[in-house]
Amino acid sequence: MSKEFEYKVEYETDKETGQISATIPELNYLSDYGDTFAEAEANIKEAVIGYLEVLQMEKREIPKPAIRKEGTYIKILVPSL
Repeated sequence: MSKEFEYKVEYETDKETGQISATIPELNYLSDYGDTFAEAEANIKEAVIGYLEVLQMEKREIPKPAIRKEGTYIKILVPSL
């Protein structure tokens, strides 16, 4: 069984390289990047899944997503351990 989480993601483009960074403020500003928005999104999802799995293994509390406001949000499915 999986748990679904939805976190706000902030994107930023590096003016020199053109790469896109994706950051999740609610998860200790976890970030990743890619050459496109789709690649940055896929990479940040993978990073979030790994981060949340570690929290589960360490029996630490998973941060609750903030109340949705403006912005872009991504849904993450994390397998329950």
